[in-house]
Amino acid sequence: MSASGRKYHPGHYTVMVENQDSQKDMATALQPGMVGIAKRYDWRTLEPTQGVYEFSEIKSDLAWAAAHGMRLVVMIEYKTFNGTKAGPAYLDSLELRNNMGGYSLELWSPTVVARYNALIRALGAQIDSNRNLEGLADQETALSLDSSTLNAHGYTPEKYRDALISMLTASSASLPTSRVFWSMNVLPGNQSYIGIIAATVAPKGVVMGGPDVWPDNQSLESATYPYYAQFADRMPLFGEVEHLDYSERHMTKGYTTRDWTMLELYTFAVTKLHVNYMFWMRVPRRVNAAAYDWYDALPVIAAHRTFN
Repeated sequence: MSASGRKYHPGHYTVMVENQDSQKDMATALQPGMVGIAKRYDWRTLEPTQGVYEFSEIKSDLAWAAAHGMRLVVMIEYKTFNGTKAGPAYLDSLELRNNMGGYSLELWSPTVVARYNALIRALGAQIDSNRNLEGLADQETALSLDSSTLNAHGYTPEKYRDALISMLTASSASLPTSRVFWSMNVLPGNQSYIGIIAATVAPKGVVMGGPDVWPDNQSLESATYPYYAQFADRMPLFGEVEHLDYSERHMTKGYTTRDWTMLELYTFAVTKLHVNYMFWMRVPRRVNAAAYDWYDALPVIAAHRTFN
């Protein structure tokens, strides 16, 4: 999996959450077995005006990572789950209100794709050579837009397929020594295009995976999990434990706990999803007494530092 000459530091990473992602918060992830940090940076902040870029926060976090012997995965945010917009202001006309209460950019638009590729080209030129940068991650393929909205704005699955291939290919070229993490789940209109995209970008050193690590989810079991087994020997893989995954019930009998434990999630990710990278969202509090949180994952991480 280290072929292609790119950085390859698999293992456990902490995903920082919104409003709890300062370097003081990041320091809580300095735990036994933790390889690095994944942190979100919204496109709107990174490109305040067209062609003018602001990467100071990323560079500061890379300096922090170097000081603490950690890796950093830079997650570019262009879809939101609240009332704010994540895309740059000059693309506001190509950003749509989504079903999650936030906004989604028209990623199938050639204009959006060209500007995203320009952003990553500028970013890669400044940070790819940094030894503590593990790579760049995009957001999930799910657009959270209903079919009527998609149709009204010129969406086709073919346009989206080609846009994602363009973005991943350009990102790999712009970061020639780092990894590009592709977060896939749903591709509206033709789920089989996930496999076509994966086959196209696998030789480029892309790491495929996404949300969620959720063993009993029938939608994931049918739509996305088969691709992990299909590409396990062709590209590195990752899985992300997100908010909901810390409080998911067992749907079959034979377990001693109500919810999936952190050890069970880890085991599922390694044995069924064949992951090389395991991302744990830093959820600091349990939603109920039977649930778990990020702190419950730490003993599992410490006991299973390598799994590749």
